[in-house]
Amino acid sequence: MSQSIRERREALEAKIFFHPYATLSANSKGRLRPEPPDPVRTVFERDTHRILYSLSFRRLRHKTQVFLLPENDHIATRMEHALYVASISTTVARALGLNSDLVNAIALGHDLGHAPFGHEGEKALNEVVEPYGLRFEHELHSLRTVDHLAKLIGKEQAGLNLTFEVRDGVVSHLGETAEPLVEPDFDKDPSRLYETRRGIDKPVTLEGCTVRIVDRVAYLGRDLEDALRAHLVKEEDVPQVVRKTLGTNNGRIIGTLVEDLIEGNHEHPRSIGFSPKINSAVRSLYRFNYDRVYLHPRVAKHHENVHGIIRLLFERLHEYLVKGGYEEGDKPSVFTQLDYFVRYTSCEQGADPAQVVMDFVSGMTDNYAVRCFEELYIPRGIR
Repeated sequence: MSQSIRERREALEAKIFFHPYATLSANSKGRLRPEPPDPVRTVFERDTHRILYSLSFRRLRHKTQVFLLPENDHIATRMEHALYVASISTTVARALGLNSDLVNAIALGHDLGHAPFGHEGEKALNEVVEPYGLRFEHELHSLRTVDHLAKLIGKEQAGLNLTFEVRDGVVSHLGETAEPLVEPDFDKDPSRLYETRRGIDKPVTLEGCTVRIVDRVAYLGRDLEDALRAHLVKEEDVPQVVRKTLGTNNGRIIGTLVEDLIEGNHEHPRSIGFSPKINSAVRSLYRFNYDRVYLHPRVAKHHENVHGIIRLLFERLHEYLVKGGYEEGDKPSVFTQLDYFVRYTSCEQGADPAQVVMDFVSGMTDNYAVRCFEELYIPRGIR
């Protein structure tokens, strides 16, 4: 029997992905639920398409990174960030001979579980669920999203049934660290991904480590560029070591960091990361962005609003699930959407109401969260 297109492509991977620690598609540890192979696509290509075609990925275009509901169309969204991470990671992977299909899938899916309103929304959601014995970390929730919550158009069952290597890269991607080098944990137990410790446990593949490092590459320069465009800071405010070593233009920053990543891996094939000189500049840029951009008064003034919106939304939605009490004609549309959400995530039937509401709110876009808040709390006149 002749080989399928996929099998011929898998046979070529050993030549294309020549890095000694590259992850070959044929060596994947598989999916949560076994399924027949695709006749054309490798397993990691198939994962990429499932992520791209999911409703969760579509919603990323209306989830912001740093700025709450920006009026400037050029301010970065979380979808743009995912695409930047995928593009940069693919460049690094191809230069090193790693599996570019795997890094592409991990990068596109790494933030699928992020809350609305960026990292402040993540903090706010975690605060409201803590009293219920829950915690919200977007890395773990991204894994939960691809496993149980993300939905493909035309599919009844929620969840994308991705490969272990992609799921691991998603849950282990934390980019808010200052680690200069990341080395894979090749001995990871596939059954313990939900025990992943944020910022501690490393990805199982070098491709996953690449995405983890590139996550920083993608957002540091872009956030600085957004801050300059929004006149939060001036170019001369940027630390000299950053201006001299990395620059203040996002393109130059990315180019410098990517070149350093590639050269560094040639010297240390088991790990991916920055040289001491570049890492020092990266740390300075991160501290500058944190102090002067993320905590800027014009940004911070929205934090209280974010916490208020998330808290009040959660309280009203949780009360509805626990008590109900609405006639169909009087029911706010957000409650109808919540009912639908509960139905299509059939794998989670009987889940704790707080868990259900956390899942539902985390999937909201910034604009939809505001609209739901207005529907529930802003009085409307009789029509």
